[in-house]
Amino acid sequence: MSLVENNEQLCPEAQEEIIERNLRQRVRERWAKIITFVSIIAIALGGLNDTMDALEKVYTLSLSQFTDIPSHNKLDRIYIRASEDVLEETFGAPVYIKKSMSGDFIRYYQDKRFVLSAVTRDGAISAFLVFPEEGFLPNTNEHSGGEFLLEQAFSAHEMVNDIRLNSSRSVSYYIEENSEGDFSNLYNSVAGYSEFLGPLDDNTKRLFDALSESMMLGDDVTKPAVALRDAITPNFYGYSILGLDVLESAILTLSEYRLITEQ
Repeated sequence: MSLVENNEQLCPEAQEEIIERNLRQRVRERWAKIITFVSIIAIALGGLNDTMDALEKVYTLSLSQFTDIPSHNKLDRIYIRASEDVLEETFGAPVYIKKSMSGDFIRYYQDKRFVLSAVTRDGAISAFLVFPEEGFLPNTNEHSGGEFLLEQAFSAHEMVNDIRLNSSRSVSYYIEENSEGDFSNLYNSVAGYSEFLGPLDDNTKRLFDALSESMMLGDDVTKPAVALRDAITPNFYGYSILGLDVLESAILTLSEYRLITEQ
């Protein structure tokens, strides 16, 4: 059966997505058959304990290769006010460390499907940002933006406490904070857009520059901010009890992102 059967009316991008999804499903099914076959033979020949250990390793490898489950499980362990020890327990040693202007240490951890930056104080996680790789949709249900945070424009979320923007050669980003979400009594939700995850086209660059100019001159930023929020969709998110000052330092520059992800 054709992978695109009954989908002739879809756009090429949608057809490609369907094909990729079907291929991944077929690979999973083939792995399941292989694991079952190996299990039957191994059990028949004896050595059940060794077989189960081997199967567990194969299963873990299969999950990592063909699903996002391990990445989601790692993120589920990271939350505001959790012990900082959980970071290295979950991700191992940080791949990059730097110091903010306020003196906080920012530690970066890499997963196959995202980069996480975390700020800790007094032994607990005080703020963190998640920078997903293309195609990975983390669980944002607890965020003020909800399940579709990373799939709809910033303007879909009306409540905003604070915004920051930088437009320069080293890094261009927009970040905003609001006090809604499932745990708004404990911390604020953060959403942002960074060029290292989504290069700026000419129109977006103009919107960035317009808002940047208004902020520097002390003008009313309402109009340029609304225009930019209508035009872009968040490509990273996070949570914080520290405000945006520290989190601005936690946003990687393009050079830093390349350094981390190309190792």
